[in-house]
Amino acid sequence: MDKVFMFEVPVNNIKRASEFYKTMFGWKIMNWDGFYWMTTVPEDKNWVPKEKGAINGEMYRRSKKDEKPALVVMVPSITRALNKLKKAGGKVISEKEQYGEWGYYARIKDTEGNIFALWEEMK
Repeated sequence: MDKVFMFEVPVNNIKRASEFYKTMFGWKIMNWDGFYWMTTVPEDKNWVPKEKGAINGEMYRRSKKDEKPALVVMVPSITRALNKLKKAGGKVISEKEQYGEWGYYARIKDTEGNIFALWEEMK
């Protein structure tokens, strides 16, 4: 069974959104060269939540007006997941893409129009 790994939140104003999430939920926001990591629970040195079942996430500047938050699901192989997606009736939004030395990423749409992201750790 594939698990929800993290979440993504597109925002219009990084500063305003950061203040909101800090004030509302007590989340910590780390700016790392334009990459805004949102910590909802403590994590280890590899950015893995220390609490079982918890997830942290990312905030980024919205690129499209209708862009919505998405869950990121960790899969063993994005290539295999995209093949399963097509058989299940979903659509590919963005193809598999490498992210540094960390892993691979793709965006998909389910049969109901919801957007999810897929993450494959680099071996």
